Amino acid sequence: MDASSPSSDAERELGELRRRAYGPHSDIQADRAALARLAELETAGTGNPPEGDDTEIDEPAAAAESVPVVDVARTVSAADRRDQAAGIAPVVASSNDPSRSRWHSIWLYATATRAHRSWSVAGTLVVLFALAYSLEWLIGPHSDATLHATEHEADDVVFLMLDVLGADVDRSSLRGYEPYRGVEPWFSVDRQGLQCFMIIDRSGPTVDGANCVPPGVDLFADIGAWPLLGDDSMDGLPDGSIIRFHHRGDSVDVSLYPASEAG
Repeated sequence: MDASSPSSDAERELGELRRRAYGPHSDIQADRAALARLAELETAGTGNPPEGDDTEIDEPAAAAESVPVVDVARTVSAADRRDQAAGIAPVVASSNDPSRSRWHSIWLYATATRAHRSWSVAGTLVVLFALAYSLEWLIGPHSDATLHATEHEADDVVFLMLDVLGADVDRSSLRGYEPYRGVEPWFSVDRQGLQCFMIIDRSGPTVDGANCVPPGVDLFADIGAWPLLGDDSMDGLPDGSIIRFHHRGDSVDVSLYPASEAG
């Protein structure tokens, strides 16, 4: 057989791979492609040199024949376990193109790294948003009370306050809410379609905080608290404090903005 035949080439390649695997200076464990090629050649049965082949094997390599055979499959599996621990999916080496498996491993590692970073960034953003919301809730104004709509129909006091304001509203749209510190929020819709809000104090009677806005715009009414002027319903609040009634549809949120007591 010609020395350059495919069989001779495979045998020489097998001999070299065996020296790397079983020789005194073996280094094949770090080369997964070489391990896969060694397994392929061993399986193909090209390990016995043909008759008449006088190729000499150096003494260290011959001595290595007495060394126990390396379990190639077990070595590859150990490498796979190391890759799995590092977050890289195991890849079976291709007998036709060993370099393809190496590039595939690199691609999988890069993909896993990008995915890990993406999840890390997303997790960080969620934590930051949660902290921002918590700080806003702690620092920002809180609703002091929530007032619900009542079934009470508008009476003469409500109509009188509308006349005082000169408001032309659809009386069927009037809706009252539970009282808070002696005052009542009332909602209505005027003839132009604006949504209106007013706060009625029946002790006067007086009306305060009247406001009308187009649909879709926040609707609220602010009134001042002046306990020193004889407003008993506002006892406990510093003079000049603001009470905001925020219309929410079927309910009204009440927020207190106490004035500074300094000076």
